[in-house]
Amino acid sequence: MRITIPTAGTRGDVQPAIALGLGLLKAGYQVRLIAFEEYRELITGYGLDYFPLQVNIQTLLKKYGKVDLYDSGAIQFFFVPTLIRIFNEMYESMALDILQAAQGSSMEERSVAVIGNPATSMLSYAVAEKLGAAYLESSGFPGWPTRSFPTIFWPKASSPGNGCGWRGTFNRLTYEPVSWLATLGLLPVVSRCRTKILGLPPLNFFGSYGKPAALGTPALACFSEQVLPRPPDWGAHVHVTGYWFADTPNFEPSDELARFLEAGPPPVYIGFGSMPSKDPKQLSALMTQALRLANQRGLLFTNSDVLGQGMSHQETAQDILAIGSTPHDWLFPRCAAVVHHGGAGTTASGLRAGIPSILVPIMGDQLLWAQRVEELGVGPKPIPRSRLTAERLAEAIRQAVNDPSVCQRSTALGKKIRAEDGVGEAVKIIDQYLEAQIKLTKPCVPSGE
Repeated sequence: MRITIPTAGTRGDVQPAIALGLGLLKAGYQVRLIAFEEYRELITGYGLDYFPLQVNIQTLLKKYGKVDLYDSGAIQFFFVPTLIRIFNEMYESMALDILQAAQGSSMEERSVAVIGNPATSMLSYAVAEKLGAAYLESSGFPGWPTRSFPTIFWPKASSPGNGCGWRGTFNRLTYEPVSWLATLGLLPVVSRCRTKILGLPPLNFFGSYGKPAALGTPALACFSEQVLPRPPDWGAHVHVTGYWFADTPNFEPSDELARFLEAGPPPVYIGFGSMPSKDPKQLSALMTQALRLANQRGLLFTNSDVLGQGMSHQETAQDILAIGSTPHDWLFPRCAAVVHHGGAGTTASGLRAGIPSILVPIMGDQLLWAQRVEELGVGPKPIPRSRLTAERLAEAIRQAVNDPSVCQRSTALGKKIRAEDGVGEAVKIIDQYLEAQIKLTKPCVPSGE
């Protein structure tokens, strides 16, 4: 039986999908992952079947992303219209790609299930409906309405709690404007995809939208309850499975990186993933200055839009090394602490490694994970990107590396996360759901015939 997993996002979205795909492959399923072309080698390197999304996401991000907003921090709720513009331009192409990947070239290749993520959910559900396949949702962040905390698109996160009183009511209400805005913004293009490409009835605001949740379709939340406790008002269909990790056990570092790690105490890793900056050279200089003020060795993850640009050998010398993409599961346990933007994947990897985290959140769920890191005592107070200075970052690094209580709590949390089997739990839920679905769709044969 084939399962198709469409992902439209950064490596932080693709890596968990790979982990789930490997778990499903081990359980006997055929798996096809759909992602942007830049992740082809990553996916096929794990031995998974890959199908490309034809859209060039980097072009769209440069066209609509407004890099200056990332540096000013003036986003959150007001960034939703930008996301809608991007999705409107890419959805028709995505619908065709998801349909072709899930349909295959024959009935034997047709998928029995489609597992969507937040960026593909409406199209993935429509393709599953078209093919008569089962549909499941997955997400690396808590996007389901709750009284425990506001939507990740709200300007300020609040601590998870029991959701009592006026604050719980307020938290729950913050999800409605985002839902309405997203629905109204995407309804025309999704309806066009359904009628023009899939031959399905169009959506309507009060009808088909939200139907998967209404039917109790399983929603797989791939984060740990050790980090974010499950809100009590989520429906039974939402399963917090634990993180999904895809390890790289045979990774061999470059000679330069191996020598650097052996030459001194564990360094501090600094990286901001796919988050762009309008002045990468200035940001690199700030990171270098912060490391020197904190008297720490450092590793800077280089990216054409973020760090490592314009750095000379004299600037880095013996105490700072610029590196390319390196598996977090191999690298982070060899570091003293990690500084990053708070993406779900990088946050999970840092916590799993059992080392302190210093978060510089920029947007969306990054603010929530940054707050949880502080509340759990496994990192200092986060520094919003708009308030980032070398002095503030140096002080946060000193606190993270030198505070024994932070290091002890980080070690303890890492052990708990490593003891979880998020992929195994997710595969078990998928197995049970598909078994029930297949039984429901099998023709009824009267006894005695």
